[in-house]
Amino acid sequence: MLKRLLNSAKIEFTISPVDPLLIKSGQATVGGVDMSFVRTRRNNGRNEPFIPGSSLKGVIRSYAEKICRTLKTEPVPVCLPYVTPGKEGQGEQGQASCGLRFEEYKKGNGIKDLSSRDAYSYSCPACRTFGSHVFTGRFKSADAYLLSGVNPSFEIRDGVAIDRITGGAASGAKYDLEVLVKGDFSTTIEIHNFERWQLGLIALVLRDMEDELIRIGSGTSRGLGRIKATISSFTVSYFGSQQSTLTGISGQCTDQEKSDYGFANETGGNSTLTKSVQKGLRFEHDITANWKDVLAPAVNDLTDYIASVQWPAGITDYTRRR
Repeated sequence: MLKRLLNSAKIEFTISPVDPLLIKSGQATVGGVDMSFVRTRRNNGRNEPFIPGSSLKGVIRSYAEKICRTLKTEPVPVCLPYVTPGKEGQGEQGQASCGLRFEEYKKGNGIKDLSSRDAYSYSCPACRTFGSHVFTGRFKSADAYLLSGVNPSFEIRDGVAIDRITGGAASGAKYDLEVLVKGDFSTTIEIHNFERWQLGLIALVLRDMEDELIRIGSGTSRGLGRIKATISSFTVSYFGSQQSTLTGISGQCTDQEKSDYGFANETGGNSTLTKSVQKGLRFEHDITANWKDVLAPAVNDLTDYIASVQWPAGITDYTRRR
């Protein structure tokens, strides 16, 4: 059923650096700084800085995982995407990557593809939302480009490695950083076929981005990367049917589909949506003015869902099947 389009949420916002920002380009420079800011060629024909959507998605996913781990500590409710099954380190027991578990299961059983039903229902909350090796996920992020008319400002900062014995600068270990100190970027994130708790999870991340609590890019432990987000548009859409209250995919599917995919119950109360605007098959609700209030029941759903989620027990039992 996830191949059908039932609902979506679209959030447009700007990103402004609070502290100097460095998104490394990974490109070698000749006669320039050692670490330069990533750039792209835009419509005006000049190279300009941007924030890759992959970097933004990685930061949002990482922070969302921290929220889930805060809501439930034992067992940990989300996987570590980089941990291979059987190679968990100290404190990582039971947290191996959902995607790598599924890949190992497919290889051991000679299976080419998993059904989307199994991939979704046995994945952890983070992989359900952001995806894994075997599942696309519900979340998409776009590159963040400079606002029209904005001229970015850069500074060159000196960096140096510290000698652990002397406590001074290590000989020959000096490097240069090109950091962005001024420049506003605009971007968009979207969530398709969302469960309501997933909107609650993204709402908490956006709140903390607004409150300047999230850092992105390189050097975040050295004072770089703190940003501020400003929401400019937040819309929720339903396809083929109108909704008067905020609901997720579990309120739009059959009981059998809800059971097959393991969709969570919507237990956090209700909130009324603004009057929709019909755009073809899409009924769009603009919640920009009060998105925090509208999504409050979704945040409650998140708390209830994380408390009751059967992970990693479910995926462990599934991948042991032969």
